[in-house]
Amino acid sequence: MTTTYAMGDLQGCYVPFAALLEQIDFTPQTDRLWLAGDLVNRGPDSHAVINRLYAWHDRVQIVLGNHDLYALARWAGITAAKKNDTLGPLLADPHTDDWMEWLRTRSLLHTDPQLGWSMVHAAIHPDWDMASARGHADAVEDALRDRHWRRFLKSLWDAPAPNRWEDCRNEEEAQRFRVAVFTRARYVTAKGVFNWSSTAPKDSTREFAPWHERFLEKQTSESIVCGHWATQGLLVQPRLLALDSGCVWGRQLTAARIDLDEPLIYQTPCAMFARPDSG
Repeated sequence: MTTTYAMGDLQGCYVPFAALLEQIDFTPQTDRLWLAGDLVNRGPDSHAVINRLYAWHDRVQIVLGNHDLYALARWAGITAAKKNDTLGPLLADPHTDDWMEWLRTRSLLHTDPQLGWSMVHAAIHPDWDMASARGHADAVEDALRDRHWRRFLKSLWDAPAPNRWEDCRNEEEAQRFRVAVFTRARYVTAKGVFNWSSTAPKDSTREFAPWHERFLEKQTSESIVCGHWATQGLLVQPRLLALDSGCVWGRQLTAARIDLDEPLIYQTPCAMFARPDSG
């Protein structure tokens, strides 16, 4: 079996990325690399990260995160720069069009039955089995790859996502909900109500719980690799590898070898380029 590593959010932190690749002795000719989204932004070297991945495109499996979709929207002129945006060098690079055209054809969900792992950036709805989740991801991926992709991407910024699937009144709202689940979700209730905030909801009834707790309770045969949730930190549990260990916040960048019966964890330290309250 091919040696396969999964890695948490890079967010433009090229130096620790290169250091971790050296630590695991990654060989692109023979090994595979899974990246759990948020490849770019906040860190200083998004252009270097994308350049390296684009060169290895046939050996790298990527799922898109919220910062990657934001980078696409910035490139397309759909949204203005937010506070602490560090995408300037990426968007000014002469290779940007090639890189971003490649990025917008990446997946939101990846499953490898042989390895027994699926990967998503943020979350999967606890009520979605993997076939249903694949269908929802396909709907978004098809829209991003369509010739009207700019119109679709703009619609994601036009209004907030509904907090519950049953509240989606049309396909546009359904697409916002799908994207929010796959790229932004953290907390959900047993009735499928999501909280899209980056902070814990005020929940005196303890109704909200981390999405993966509810998902793994309902989908008992699935094993998930994810990123996105640096405040929660690295979680290595049966059927769960949550690999965002806060590299851009000055903590660690984490990789896991996932082609073994028990994953092996590798980490390298990171310089601080952003803070948890930086938006």
